[in-house]
Formats: sequence, C-alpha cells, structure tokens
Amino acid sequence: MPIRVAQTQRKEVKFVLGSGCFYGGDLVHLIDGGKRSISKLKVGDPIWSLNLDGNGLIEDEIVLMMHNEANKSALFYTFTTSDCNEVSLTDSHNIPVYCWNKNKIEIILASKVTINDRLIMYGKKVEIKNISINIRQGFYSPLTVTGYLFVNNISTSVFSDNYKVSSSTVQFVFTPIRIYYHLMRWIYGNGYIPFAHIQQGLHPIPAFYKKNIKHNFDF
Repeated sequence: MPIRVAQTQRKEVKFVLGSGCFYGGDLVHLIDGGKRSISKLKVGDPIWSLNLDGNGLIEDEIVLMMHNEANKSALFYTFTTSDCNEVSLTDSHNIPVYCWNKNKIEIILASKVTINDRLIMYGKKVEIKNISINIRQGFYSPLTVTGYLFVNNISTSVFSDNYKVSSSTVQFVFTPIRIYYHLMRWIYGNGYIPFAHIQQGLHPIPAFYKKNIKHNFDF
C-alpha cells in the first residue's frame, strides 16, 4: 500500500524537519485510569508503558519535557492499525516494530516503518493498515523512566535518531538524569520539580546530550 501525503489547503505551510517528537494531541494512559494529551503532560505524571515485547505493563513516570514546540508545525508519519488505533511521529523518531521477515522486534525510525511491519500493542502485534504523512501543529518530546511511551494504545520509544546512537544507548546515558530526578523527589517530596521547565524549544539537558553523545559513544 503506498504512503499518501494528506493535504488540506493549497497554501504555503512552514514546518520543521528532522525533529524527533510526538504529536501533542495524541493521548497517553495514566495509571489512575484516565488519559492525557502529550501536550498536557507534566513532570511526575504517573503513566503506563509497555515492555519491549508488549506483554507487560510497566508503571512509568514523566521525568522531563525534552522538547516543547506548541506553536510550530512538523511533518508527521501517522500509522493506523488494522483495529483503527493510530499514532503520529516525526520522521526521525524511534518506534519498536515487529519485523515479520526477521521474526524479531526492532526499534527503527518512523520514516523507515513499512506496511509489512507490525506495531506493538498490549499483548499483541498489530498490522498497519495505512501510513500517511501529515503536517500538524504542536510537537513534544517527553522523557520517561523506562524510555518508552504508551501512546493511543501503541508502544513507542521516547528517543530519536538525532542522538546518532541506539535508543538503548541513549537510555543508558540518561541514567544520571533519572537518578537525580528520583533522588531530589525523595529528598524534597513528589511535588518537587528537579529540572527547569522550558516553555518552548529544546531543553538544555537533551541539547547537551545531542551534542556530545555521538562523540563519547562512537564505538
């Protein structure tokens, strides 16, 4: 099935390329049973994530909003499953998929996902019915404890290819951030926000990692 580009109006639209983010309107599952749009997530929000194979739910938490661009538009790949769930990611964002020809789960770029791959949902691997490319306003990049985010019932990674290393490597080098987050909230209480909140743009912490991680982990 070919990939189609969704067009709504015949006018020039400026948008960002190369960012690794989620669409702000997509929803995550809160541990208390509710849902919250990614654009409304706050540090400390308790959320559900899936383990890599999708067979187990994990109690997770929002640690930091790494990138916040409410007023900018970006090019999104929107994946619709055979049971009508969908998730939108920018081109360089990572997502776990089941590769049927390799019989294993891999984490790949959103732009590399094909109609032959399967998305990971709770307890199952689901066929992709359609892949569309859309320009949407508002993109965000939350950091979680696990490195995953359960979005619209679909498992995703919180990392992108902008770090130029694997998601597992990025998760490893972010370990000091997670330790500091838990330590400060243990000392000062769960209402304490360990890191400065950035209203718009890229947070200094991921900016530092994106600049230095490739050099230090170039095996």
